[in-house]
Parts: sequence; C-alpha cells; structure tokens
Amino acid sequence: MKIQPALRASTLYRTLLLVVFMASGCTFGQPTATPEPFVVTPYAAGTPATEAATTASATPVAAANATNSTATNTTTNATASESASQSAEQSAAPAVNAATGAAPLSYNGEIAADHQVIVVAETAGMILNFPLDVGAMVQQGDLVAQLDTTLLEAQKAQAMAGLAAATAQLNLVKVAPTESDLDAARAGVAAASAAYQRALNGPTAEDQRLALAQLKMAEAGVTVAQAGYNLVKGNPAIGAMPQSLQLQQATLQLEAAQAQYDKVQKGATQDVISGAYAQLANARAQLQRLEDGAKPEQVQAVEAQVQQAEMAVYLAQLQLSKATVKAPVNGIVSRVSAAVGTMAAPGVPLVTLLSRQVKVTIAVEETRLSELRIGQAASIHVDAYPERTFAGEISIIAPELDPATRTVQVTISPTDSTDAMLLAPGMFATVELY
Repeated sequence: MKIQPALRASTLYRTLLLVVFMASGCTFGQPTATPEPFVVTPYAAGTPATEAATTASATPVAAANATNSTATNTTTNATASESASQSAEQSAAPAVNAATGAAPLSYNGEIAADHQVIVVAETAGMILNFPLDVGAMVQQGDLVAQLDTTLLEAQKAQAMAGLAAATAQLNLVKVAPTESDLDAARAGVAAASAAYQRALNGPTAEDQRLALAQLKMAEAGVTVAQAGYNLVKGNPAIGAMPQSLQLQQATLQLEAAQAQYDKVQKGATQDVISGAYAQLANARAQLQRLEDGAKPEQVQAVEAQVQQAEMAVYLAQLQLSKATVKAPVNGIVSRVSAAVGTMAAPGVPLVTLLSRQVKVTIAVEETRLSELRIGQAASIHVDAYPERTFAGEISIIAPELDPATRTVQVTISPTDSTDAMLLAPGMFATVELY
C-alpha cells in the first residue's frame, strides 16, 4: 500500500510534462529554445506524497517559464539585428530621385571642350608677328599671326593698273567724238583713197622719169668709182684701199636703182592693190565709228573688261587681308604650331583654340533610352576635385544608336559657368543621371 502514492506522483509528473511540451511546441514562427534536461528526483522513504508531487510539479513549470523567456529574448534579439541590418543597408544605399524614387545611373566619360577650332593660314607668306602662346585667352578678332605682304601688295598694284586702263577705254568709247577727231579721220580716208588709186592706175610719167634719173645717177657713180679703182688696182693691198670700197658701194646703189626702175615700169602688183584697198577700208570704218558713235555691243564688251579688272582688284585685296590672321571665336590657346620666321601656307595650322564651355559625352544603354530627356538633371564628379559635385543637365541626345554597342551618345553640359571653368578638357569624369 505504500507504493500507490509513488505511482500517483509519477502519473501526475508525466501529465504535466506532456502539457509543458505541448505549450512549448505551439510557438508558431518563433525560434525554439533548447530545453534543459529534466532530472527526476528519486523517491525517498518517509517523504510525503504531497511534497513530492509539489516538487515534481514545480520543476516542469519553471522549466517551461525559462524556455518561454529564452525564446522571447532570442526573438527580440533577432528583430533588433534585422532592424540594424536594414538601417545599415538604407544608409549605404545611393541617393534616389525624389520625383521617381529611382537610384541615379552612373556612367564614365571624359571632359571635352564644347568647340575646338584649328586656325589655319589662308595664304602663303613668312610670319612676321605671332603674339600667342599656350594658355593665352583670345577674343574673336584678336591677332593670331601677321604674314609678309610685299608680294600681295605688288599684285594689288598690278590689278589696280589694269582697272585704270579698262576704265579709260570705257570712257573713250562712251565719249562723243570732237570735230577735230572727225577731220583727222576724213584726212586718213582721203590719203588711203589716193594710195589706192595710184595702185590701180599704175606709175605716172613723173614716177617713170624719177626712176630713170636715179638709175642714170647710179650708173655715173659706178663709172667714177671704177676709174678711181683702176688707178690703184696694181697695189697688192688694193682690198684695203678706199677706192675698192667706193666701187662696191656704187655697184650696190646701181642695182637698187635698176630694181626700182623695173618696178615702176611694171606697175603695182595685185598684192599692193589689195593692201591699199584694206587701208582705205579701215580709214572709212574709223570715220564711220566716230560719226555714228559706239555700238551697244562695243560698250558692253568694254564694260565686261572693266568688271574683270575690278574682280582682279578685289581678289588681290582679299588675299592681302588674309595675310592678317585673326581669331574666329573666343577661346583659349591649347596648341601652338607656328613661330615668327616660319613660312605659312594655305591650310597649315597655326594654333588650336578651345572654348571655355565644356561637355561630357557618355554612352547610355538602349534599355535606359526611355528614361532620358533634354534638361534632365545630372551630377559630374572628377578626380581633381574629389569632394566637389558639379551640377549639369542633358543637353543633347543623339538621334541614333550605335549598332555595335547598342548605346546612345548623351551629352552632359555643366549648368554653372563658374564651376565649368574648373573642368579642363581631358579630365576623367563620372556622371550620375537622376
């Protein structure tokens, strides 16, 4: 009969233990704490059954409470750890666009000048003045180089002389002839007409007598010279004596007089008659032009010559002006390719000018094209100023994509002109689009 209280205590202990395990197993979604091992208190003789039951029932309850407390602490620690991790992730995340809530897109590029102008010579010549050096600031119209103009000035003077001659010819054509001009032209016509008539009618009696007289004089001269020659013909040096020379001259004059006499006797040939008629026709045409004045076609022809001469003067002046090379735009000199004393030639670079405005061109992938727009905000970072951010915006979006890389060229321009002065072409840049 003493064994029954012990059996009842054992049964009660098992029932309580089952309840504790069921209660601890219903913590859905919470981590389960590892239960500590349960030590069964052995039954001792003389211990009341009630005290044993109380001790047995108290031990599982305390274990359950300890288990619940451990689970609660573990859950609290896990929640705190997750909150700290989320806070760290939020603090490490990049800034987002307040309007769209999207993180900025980062791209690499290079700072480049908005405009680059290579100044070249347009004419040839030696450089006499070259005031620029690398880093010099120039304004539009400033002197870049002065070339020698000696040859160009001579060409201009020649063109000016041609223009003066053409202008005088035009004035002569347009001016009405005076009475003295008409009288001179009429006298020329009369003289040409008389010469033509003489050619047609043949030699006159006076011409024949004159030719015959000249022939007889020549024959007499030969007779006199021959007599003087005969006096000294035995001299061994006869060839060097004056009598020999006089005989030769007299003989030549006789031949000329004989030819003239024969020509007069024969009369004018057809060639002489044609030449006389041509001179008469020219004299009559000149008189007619003076009387009628210049024709419109003649005036137009001379006016065309004047215009051609004016164009020659303009080209000479243009070449002369190109000998003074000036800056076409505002900028800063980045490269010098000439010096005083060197020869400049058309198309040969002298200096390279960079504009103070800069830009960054980046390649944006095709999938981001729909997110881009003109005027979209951007920030620019460069290694030279690691702690500084330069504000910018999208100024150009290329109308076509690169088929090889499937990217579009996007140009970013700084919005602050003061900040843009710090960005030098060639700097490596990182651009963030918002």
